Amino acid sequence: MKPGFTTIVTVLFITYLCNLFYSIWIMVQPPSCTSEGLCLKSFLLRKPNLELTIFVAPHSNPRGPEVIFVNKFLLPNYNDSYERLMAVELPRLTKRNGTLYAHVFLSKAQETLYSGDKWTNLLTDPDTVYTLVPMSIYKEPEYKIFQLLQDGENVKKNVEKPVTHIKAVLPVSMLKEPLHFSQIHMPSDIYQYIRLYKNKQEYLPIFLHNSLHDRSFNITKINKNTTHVPILLRYEPLSYTGLRILTQTQLAMVTLQQFGFKNKDIDEIKAIFDTNHYLLLISIIVAFVHILFDFLAFKNDISFWRSRKSMAGLSSRLVIWRAFSQTVVLLYLFEEKASMLIIVPSVISSVIEIWKVFKIIPVDWKNLKLKQLTLNRAEEDTKKFDAESMKYLSYVLYPLCAGAAIYSLIYEPQKSWYSWSIKSLVNGVYAFGFLFMLPQLFINYRLKSVANLPWKTFMYKAFNTFIDDLFAFIIPMPTAHRLACFRDDIVFLIYIYQRWLYPVDQSRFDEDVEVPESPSEELKSKTD
Repeated sequence: MKPGFTTIVTVLFITYLCNLFYSIWIMVQPPSCTSEGLCLKSFLLRKPNLELTIFVAPHSNPRGPEVIFVNKFLLPNYNDSYERLMAVELPRLTKRNGTLYAHVFLSKAQETLYSGDKWTNLLTDPDTVYTLVPMSIYKEPEYKIFQLLQDGENVKKNVEKPVTHIKAVLPVSMLKEPLHFSQIHMPSDIYQYIRLYKNKQEYLPIFLHNSLHDRSFNITKINKNTTHVPILLRYEPLSYTGLRILTQTQLAMVTLQQFGFKNKDIDEIKAIFDTNHYLLLISIIVAFVHILFDFLAFKNDISFWRSRKSMAGLSSRLVIWRAFSQTVVLLYLFEEKASMLIIVPSVISSVIEIWKVFKIIPVDWKNLKLKQLTLNRAEEDTKKFDAESMKYLSYVLYPLCAGAAIYSLIYEPQKSWYSWSIKSLVNGVYAFGFLFMLPQLFINYRLKSVANLPWKTFMYKAFNTFIDDLFAFIIPMPTAHRLACFRDDIVFLIYIYQRWLYPVDQSRFDEDVEVPESPSEELKSKTD
């Protein structure tokens, strides 16, 4: 017996997942070095007293006069986290919509003050390590918005030029474990942070900018009158596992930005990695299972609708609604200039849903008109119950959508009439779209059957809905959106209850099983 497509895909998926976790396990294993003369020892074995010295400047490679000394802090125990709030003076160029960089030095604590220029002394100190942290975000101008119902004199427009925003947190980290590294088999992502001590047998502390703690939403807007901004210095010690995750994630973030991810998307991904390692492992497993179920749901959905010859027991209005809602969401993504990695999957979903509409409403393309359909009794009953449920639903749905659109028009500023229309439609889709799943429940109740539903597709989508619930706790999101992740669960649970309630159904249709002919029909076919 040959294995099915689903079995083959699942086996390949599990094999790939096992190989991925084996690669991760190898990556986070602390290095060992046994070749005498080729091993680099950690400078931390000397148990030095360390301190952090912070400067700011408007450029990443500044000249001496451009540098402003902020402060220096002793690290009493570099194995513990450390935070200090600083009042940072802004350079003149930064206040004029320029950039700002923090130059952070980690060095041995000095019992006496530096003689001469601190900046020059630290730059030339062979026992000092250094990291550069971009502290400014140059925000794009907001869209021009105005009240659509007001006249030109009361139009409210946002005409501000782009201004510099300063990050409120300065995150740095250091590898706290005094490991021995092989000079031959050193990981490439670690090598860039290795600085040798003057005896060439030791490496100075691995010190770097912790981008996982660097979020674009925690910022302070400045102008030419702003002289100082508060910045929180956050020092976080890292294990070897944490260091490898940080360096690999930084490389991945650069790639994602090149593919069109925005700062908001990057922040949400950082929130997943900036967590407990066990929770991170669970998140990776869950994410891959989500992808598998998405693929299997897509495959079974296409198979079901390709072989479907009758709409008995299925809500045609639900199919039309899904096509409409996916198209509205796609137009909204274009209007908001979303990332292409978000738009492309939405385009694919929209094409599939529109294809389903043409499956239930066949078109005569030669004469450009709808084909006449002959409905059997089951399809007539389904159509009647579908219309009945929609009548009851319209009493609730249409007033809610119309009320929300009118409220938005009167009280909220908009970019244009088109923008208001798309936003009103997409708000209706997000807020009340799940109500369009109710007609199918009503049809199941009136027919006392769930035989014609694509149960494999439903189950895969139900599993993914529960997975979305898990991510609702992991990924930061608005409370309203988090609550929205749970609303579909109720509908799926009702579907499962209806399947239990109507178990005896001799006419149940399984899209993966071919129904055999009756003996009389088989004899007739042989005679013919």
